[in-house]
Amino acid sequence: MEWIEILKCPYTGQDVRLMNAGEIAEVNKLIGLNELWQADGKPMTTTVEQALVTPDNQFVYPIIGGIVLLLKDLALVRSSSNIPGGTLSDDKKLVKDFYDNRGWHTTSKGDYEDADIFEDLRPFAQEYIKKCHDRVSRYLHPSGKYMMDAASGALQYPDYLQYSENYRYRICVDMSFQGLSECKRKLGDKAICLLCDMTNLPVKDNMIDGFISLNTIYHIPKDEQVKAITELYRVTQKGGKGVVVYDWYKHSPWMNISLLPFRGFAYIRNKIKDAFSGAQGKKPSRMLYFYAHPYDYFKQHLPMPFQLACWRSISVPFMKVYLHSWLFGKQILQAIYNKEEREPERCGLKGEYPMFVFEKQ
Repeated sequence: MEWIEILKCPYTGQDVRLMNAGEIAEVNKLIGLNELWQADGKPMTTTVEQALVTPDNQFVYPIIGGIVLLLKDLALVRSSSNIPGGTLSDDKKLVKDFYDNRGWHTTSKGDYEDADIFEDLRPFAQEYIKKCHDRVSRYLHPSGKYMMDAASGALQYPDYLQYSENYRYRICVDMSFQGLSECKRKLGDKAICLLCDMTNLPVKDNMIDGFISLNTIYHIPKDEQVKAITELYRVTQKGGKGVVVYDWYKHSPWMNISLLPFRGFAYIRNKIKDAFSGAQGKKPSRMLYFYAHPYDYFKQHLPMPFQLACWRSISVPFMKVYLHSWLFGKQILQAIYNKEEREPERCGLKGEYPMFVFEKQ
């Protein structure tokens, strides 16, 4: 596990090391005596086979199924009087719970539920979607030692594997144990799986060759999205490259115009639904946290330079409303792809899904 040297404690910033067999036995003895707690205050009840520890022995981070639990809330402490308390916001817990319990489980058709809900899986659209996935590779170094994927989820599309094909390791960062378990199953020892918070990466400065973050940042609380991107930049070495795929949503003028009637209907429907729930004394339920900033917000707040390009200019709702196999859908998608190729920056700014492209100076 040579890669342990690039990790750090998310609480203290200290180095971490692998515990020896005697130390693991002592940890499991404490677990059996109910004398070891998670940092969120819950007693630890599961024995461990491997773990990392800080030099002062203050924090222990279990490794379960090859997944390193470096989330603050899951750190183990030996004294109930030294429990820091939970750190995850309700919005982050909502995302974590969705992907552990639903998003990274497969449907009867063999697709991940996340894709079933949020993607267009119709056969005629797959060539266009694959070519959009392939675009990411253009902005990354073709090879290296460490490539970070944050948040990796379950690596749900085979196309995603190409980004780290010629890297020694793919650092899969996520808050979903289920998602990381899928990464480990698909990549084996090539995957360094870190269950952690993107806004507090447990990785030392200037350690990785590049990064990707695909359709993730907008699921982070709005005031922490810049922090998450800054963290990715921090852990990247000089000359390293990275790509963030974002979603402008209502800040995309092209999608606003084309989907105006449908968004108006959805707005009225949701207002009626919320009012009905309120009348019954029920709080409206949320499936997944989402917040999209406009381009100017990132231009103003990101402390590092970036280039804007296009991942996909059209949204899934647009595709499902206007594009169909019997109505020249495949040909229209090819025309849209060609336009995105000719005008990547304009399509990234005006369309649905931009790419923020970074190269660390």
